[in-house]
Amino acid sequence: MTSALDIGTFTGYSALALAEALPDYGRVVTLEREADAARIAVANWASSPHATKIDSRVGEAGDLLADLAKKSEAFDLIFLDVDKPGYLALYQLLMDSGLLRIGGLLVVDNTMYKGEEIVGELSENGKGARALNEALLADDRVSQVMLPLRDGVSLVHRLR
Repeated sequence: MTSALDIGTFTGYSALALAEALPDYGRVVTLEREADAARIAVANWASSPHATKIDSRVGEAGDLLADLAKKSEAFDLIFLDVDKPGYLALYQLLMDSGLLRIGGLLVVDNTMYKGEEIVGELSENGKGARALNEALLADDRVSQVMLPLRDGVSLVHRLR
């Protein structure tokens, strides 16, 4: 693995963890909507020797992903942890644009959002997670498994 995409930088922990796992020539692109959060993340990883592998970009995820797709970027691993109601649209963009390369792995956080499926009342975040889960089950381009860790983590392997 040499390239990773982190959608939802927040404190920068996930971007740094990905950078640490990559070889010296590896690259992590991390996307964050809030400029203040991105500044905090950059400060958090600034003292790491792996910080040079991280390319932080600020803006709306859909717009930033479209820009990456225009440049024919493709990633080995993508971590998705942003606006849950927007999960399905982002997943479709990742797949349709080829940003998740064939053989790549998509890791999606919060796919069992607060256990709302069990309780029966879904918030907007819960509805977003459900929409993505249903799409994953119906998409023959991928195989997937949901791990029941905290709010759920789905591992999605792109087959074709």
